[in-house]
Amino acid sequence: MSSNPLSDALTPDPESVFAALADPQCRALLRALDRPKTATELADAVEMPRSTAYEKLRRLADAGLVRKRETADEVRYAIDFETVVVRTDDDDDLSVSVSRPSKSAAEQLTGMWREVRSEASGD
Repeated sequence: MSSNPLSDALTPDPESVFAALADPQCRALLRALDRPKTATELADAVEMPRSTAYEKLRRLADAGLVRKRETADEVRYAIDFETVVVRTDDDDDLSVSVSRPSKSAAEQLTGMWREVRSEASGD
């Protein structure tokens, strides 16, 4: 059993992680995230249309690989993982685990509530 009671709720969907990492444009955005950046900064850095950058950043966020930080003035994106490990079992089924930087339970709950509010409002 995990020492973190929220770890199961924060486990990413393996299919979304695989899909995001298989996408060359998503990987380009991850490589460009050497520090928190806006979507415009990222789009410019990888020479990608802004609309495509927003779409790919949403995919990466849905996979739990980037986090979106909103302030009154801007939205910045940052990498939200340390390692991604893909394993195969005896039946050749693939599984994925994403290790994240340590966060307190309060930080995790804040993030979960932010997502609930976002989904409830249709953002």
